[in-house]
Amino acid sequence: MRKKVSLIGSYRYRKLRYTNNHPLRIPRVSLLMEFLKAMGLLEKEELVEGREASPQELLLFHEEQYIKALEECDKTGKVSREYRERFNIGTYENPLSPAMWRGSLLATGSSVQAVELFLEGYVAFSPAGGMHHAYPSRANGFCFLNDPGIALQSLLQRGFERVLYIDLDAHHCDGVQDFFYESDRVFVYSIHQSPEYAFPFKRGFFEERGSGRGRGYNLNIPLPRGVNDTEFLYVLEKTLPLVVEAYKPQAYVLQLGTDSLLEDYLSKFELSNWGFLKAFDMIRSLLGEGIYLGGGGYHPIALARAWALLWCRMSDREIPEKLTAEAVKLLKSVDFEEFEEETDRSYMYESLLDRPREGQIRREIKELVEKVRAEF
Repeated sequence: MRKKVSLIGSYRYRKLRYTNNHPLRIPRVSLLMEFLKAMGLLEKEELVEGREASPQELLLFHEEQYIKALEECDKTGKVSREYRERFNIGTYENPLSPAMWRGSLLATGSSVQAVELFLEGYVAFSPAGGMHHAYPSRANGFCFLNDPGIALQSLLQRGFERVLYIDLDAHHCDGVQDFFYESDRVFVYSIHQSPEYAFPFKRGFFEERGSGRGRGYNLNIPLPRGVNDTEFLYVLEKTLPLVVEAYKPQAYVLQLGTDSLLEDYLSKFELSNWGFLKAFDMIRSLLGEGIYLGGGGYHPIALARAWALLWCRMSDREIPEKLTAEAVKLLKSVDFEEFEEETDRSYMYESLLDRPREGQIRREIKELVEKVRAEF
């Protein structure tokens, strides 16, 4: 008997997109839904239509004036200079678009749905979620509403005392970290590109361990360029069990951004989707089922394939060896321009699971892991 599993999505995202030439203009949730169907990996009853977040849910994390500003700009179709400077909206990074308010509202509600379904005994995945950069009163890093923060807050509101937040995105979860930095009810654990060379630049250093009651409840593991599967899995295997043993979480939220994959042009990591899947397996074997959110991911083909692999695991399906003809046709129809045209990406249209990208574990990574272990 197959477990109860829910993919929370909507085709409404097709009309709730970012501006032209924005990295998040690409199809993501709708492409995943279509891809899973083309692969025969999604049943009608497994798909749950996403809903918008309520004002009360938004206020669990965001300030009311900021929420009103987003809604007003969406209605009027313009951003005043005051709002641009005060709330960081209407910029190239965080532009005025249907995604700004309506798309973010739908994604945030969907992540709260994931919490609700998890508490009802479902395995729930909200791929539109994981927008971890937004601040209570400021857009940041393509993110307007911080759905992971709201999901975490909704768990705390329901009486959970110890919730673990795990972030596998290539970019540090600065908005989530700062919100819970003085709390001992949420432990924030993030493996990401070092802010010495990658966004958000000012957050994500190892030395940021929390403050006040939250001292020791924040763990950043910033890694160098070119991280391969072996290195990433080594870090995860050597450090996450220490956190779990010390903190003993009652539940966890897992952010599954795919920008750590080699194909993604907005990060310098070099994971295969095999390594990405192995990381997911490692977390589940250690903690059981969690609340699963999407995240970054700017190569639509790599993203759809990687999330499809995770969906196979979530739903207890065998991973198909080959893509179906319908799936290949779908992926080749995506309006996306490769930044490295000379690179052979034909393997992405042949199979779902890639070969591992293994390698040596660099000395600096081993030393960083020892620093982490010394903290416990």
